Amino acid sequence: MTKENSRTATWWSLTPLVFGAFVVAVEGTILTGVLPTLGRDLQVEPGAIGATLAIYPLTYVFGAPTVAMLAGSRSQRTMCAIGLVVFALGNLGAASAGSLIGLTAGRLLASLGACAYLPNAGARAAGLGPERRGRALSIVASGYTAATLAGAPLGVVAASYLGWRPVLVVVAVCAVAVAVAQWFSRLDDQPASTMSMRERLKFLGDRRLLSILALTLAVVTAEFVVYAYISVVVGHNIGADSRTVATALMVFGVGTTTGTLAGGFLVDRFGWRRMLRVSTFVIGVALLVMPFARSIPFLFACLVVWGLFGWTFTPTQMNRLLDTFPDNGTMLLTLNASAVQLGVAGGGLAGGVVLETLGAGALAFAGAAIVWIALVVAWRGSRAPVEAGSVPRPAGP
Repeated sequence: MTKENSRTATWWSLTPLVFGAFVVAVEGTILTGVLPTLGRDLQVEPGAIGATLAIYPLTYVFGAPTVAMLAGSRSQRTMCAIGLVVFALGNLGAASAGSLIGLTAGRLLASLGACAYLPNAGARAAGLGPERRGRALSIVASGYTAATLAGAPLGVVAASYLGWRPVLVVVAVCAVAVAVAQWFSRLDDQPASTMSMRERLKFLGDRRLLSILALTLAVVTAEFVVYAYISVVVGHNIGADSRTVATALMVFGVGTTTGTLAGGFLVDRFGWRRMLRVSTFVIGVALLVMPFARSIPFLFACLVVWGLFGWTFTPTQMNRLLDTFPDNGTMLLTLNASAVQLGVAGGGLAGGVVLETLGAGALAFAGAAIVWIALVVAWRGSRAPVEAGSVPRPAGP
């Protein structure tokens, strides 16, 4: 960070980035809340609409690293602006779509815009300085979390009054407004990447990088084996009515939101190494205990603890990456986000297989098994002897 910006940039400088994360995330959750309406308007089955909405995570897995590679030395501020404008254009295209193909094209363009915006927004937030990096990343991520929790209800309400097409237009307008606001933010503005294309390709093969991303992939996959079917798990454990299930999901949401915000503060206070050990251990214990939570208080406690520590894991991993490779912020956040999205998709698919073959009672056991296996592998890797002449690697979890 430049000397001038270190004096003028404050926590309020993150405000446009938080709203940007909210806008980018809320669009998809809004559409999820109006699937039947979309199906009727476009004269297709809701399942086909659902498949179209799944384009976002799949595009992010492969599109975000590609966009980061092509960004070159363009500034993070410029990439944020480009990403939000492309996102807005995609939403305008989706709003004017008269067929499933048009909606799919709009969603694809919007997701590419998100690929450009989100990693660069995180990298700009990290520019507040190493001593505040964890909190800054968590604050920006809170916009994404808030959209995930509030998007579907907002979409249902707004669509009932305006229709889904005007809602997407509003989202597009908000994205452009955020693009302008973040342009004038006092946050430091660095190149998206200072590496050549050859250096970036070589960087992707770094063993330390791959081991960190592999842990992210494994833990997120484990969590989403359960999270994707959390209502099924809750119903199986306590055999409750829909109201109790809804309350359980709300309790879990409180835990995840608190974890997202607290994760960065805890990392800044205790360091990523300690928080990584604690978060992964607690995730493994919470999932292992969950099948035995047959009363409402016991289950709610498991959900709160899992949500709190489970959602501190990702900001902890982001700080670990930025500490290990301090000069490649945008690329690192891009790759970590791709690993997260791949874990989300993989966890959902694996959970479906477990549910069909072993039943709802096995979901949490399966998730816990993946976490513990990942922990053992990571621990053994961190204790591997360093070859003569090599550079010692940072300790793992």
